[in-house]
Amino acid sequence: MEHALNYWPLLLIFAIAWFVPMVLSWLEVSKIPSVIVEIIAGVLVGPYVLDWIGDEPYIEFLYYTGFIFLMFLSGLEIDVNKIAQSLPRKLRRVDFVSNTFLLAVFIYLGTLALSFPFAHLIDFFIPINVIFLVLLLPTEALSIVVPILKSDNELGRKYGQVILMEGAIAMIMSITLISIYSGVVKNGIQYETFLFLIIFVFFFIAYQLGKVVVRVRTFQKLMYALEHAASQIRLRGTVALLLLFTMIAYWLKTELVLGAFVAGILLSVFLNKERSALTFKLDSISYGFFIPIFFIMVGVKLDISSLSNFGESIPFILLLVAAFFIAQTLPALIMTRVFGVRRAIAAGVLLSSRFGLTIAAAQIGLSLEVISPAANAGIVTACIIISFLAPLLYKQLNTGEEESFNIFILGGGKASFLLAERIKLHGIRCLTLVESDEAYTDLETKDIEVRRITDLKKFNEFIHLKTSDQLIILSGSTEYNNKLTKIARELNHSKIITLVDEHERDFHQSSKDTQLVNMDDTLASHVENMILRPDSYQAFSENFGMYRIEEIIMGNDENFDKRVRDLAFPPSGSLIMLRRNKQIFIPHGETHLLAGDIITVIGNTTALEEFRSILE
Repeated sequence: MEHALNYWPLLLIFAIAWFVPMVLSWLEVSKIPSVIVEIIAGVLVGPYVLDWIGDEPYIEFLYYTGFIFLMFLSGLEIDVNKIAQSLPRKLRRVDFVSNTFLLAVFIYLGTLALSFPFAHLIDFFIPINVIFLVLLLPTEALSIVVPILKSDNELGRKYGQVILMEGAIAMIMSITLISIYSGVVKNGIQYETFLFLIIFVFFFIAYQLGKVVVRVRTFQKLMYALEHAASQIRLRGTVALLLLFTMIAYWLKTELVLGAFVAGILLSVFLNKERSALTFKLDSISYGFFIPIFFIMVGVKLDISSLSNFGESIPFILLLVAAFFIAQTLPALIMTRVFGVRRAIAAGVLLSSRFGLTIAAAQIGLSLEVISPAANAGIVTACIIISFLAPLLYKQLNTGEEESFNIFILGGGKASFLLAERIKLHGIRCLTLVESDEAYTDLETKDIEVRRITDLKKFNEFIHLKTSDQLIILSGSTEYNNKLTKIARELNHSKIITLVDEHERDFHQSSKDTQLVNMDDTLASHVENMILRPDSYQAFSENFGMYRIEEIIMGNDENFDKRVRDLAFPPSGSLIMLRRNKQIFIPHGETHLLAGDIITVIGNTTALEEFRSILE
């Protein structure tokens, strides 16, 4: 063919993208992100070393597309609902050291403020646009932070939530401010500079429209029918959404990455990222194809010849690394009162990680000609260095191993004693916190996991809770229960069960995160079961330790979209109910199981273990 494309550069890029993770895994070098090695490999095959990759227009297209997908997935990491839930309803003094959102905002603003003196200091070594550097310094690397928090089981805890929220705020603000700055550089301070705000109007319209469409029964049926067919309708719709917002940014003459980022945030509102098969597919198409091209091409395009003057380059790079560390760690010390000095410093060090967004911002600065090729190369080099150091230092500082519990009972009364015993029969780990020595001894003799603390009101200082952990408040005193419930709410715990009197219902109903247990209701329900379902109720009561009912979330991707009849469920158990998108179904043989389905099952201990292995 006369005009056949030259696929050699693409072959070389994917040989690197395939080979690098394989080698790192073989050498068991798990603490080094593979993208760092991919950039270094890109430098080696680029024009300044081996010169194996030439200028091919289609490679440039794939490079920019990878850039857009990277920003799209960054937006997808933002949990809008969690940010909204963290907004304080009434601003109180305690919020500044306990509220997740306010802690994150303070850390970001502190980093932004410290960026000014560091930017001026760096400007002494390599002339650089100070304003652009101020905007670049607070950028975050959620692509590094999130996997580390996830591996340490910190994502659901308050500690991890503060770190994640600061990263989210930094990403949103950095992209927005850089977009404004880009508009000012291109057009000056004119009305066109602020046209990018229209993209948020489109975001709001799409959000409102999406809320209506996802409830339409016909739409739900079509999505269900086509989700796993050859059409891959959800994936196609997601790519169309990404390209729509990218084109809106193009028409508004703002940075395309802003459109991609906003599209990611919009999708995150409607997507349960932990349960959705779409997340796996997006990761596959992005990290399997487009994003490796972007990072390797960053290395290819890196002008290492501009670093030849080491007298200027080394101080610039070292100062930049120091600026990333110090500007991020000092504001993070506000977390000391909640998590202690060591963990606060560890959080700041981890937040110092800079990679995808920082490199992307440097590419924007280079295209705007506000930074030189030497400065761009120095920024990328500093990102590589700090991406090595930050995770390693974080691991050293945050070495405290904690026992893993998901359920905590506050109080040492008779009710908490009985509840702890029953939860233990389910094979679920539960920690009971008590104040008195007598209650501690009673629980310990029954081999129930218990911890004595001097003051239950300071429970968060003694244990590190996830905001999603189940917190049961059974102190034996209704007034004390109210105080503990108020403290738990201020710490943004989302799953609280507390005992209340009838006249206190109105006081507690304002919070959707708190489930109320009223003794009168409980007694009435107990007697009702004895009257209407005497045999089954008695059977369950007498055989509680043998047969139990559990809810299991469908998360096993090997069994997605399979029919119930095609799965080897245990004969000593049964499926009772299936909940999907707030709708309830009675499962039968032809029922297809989808990601995120909440399935209620009954069985003995062995059967429940088999159910979990098949479904989770």
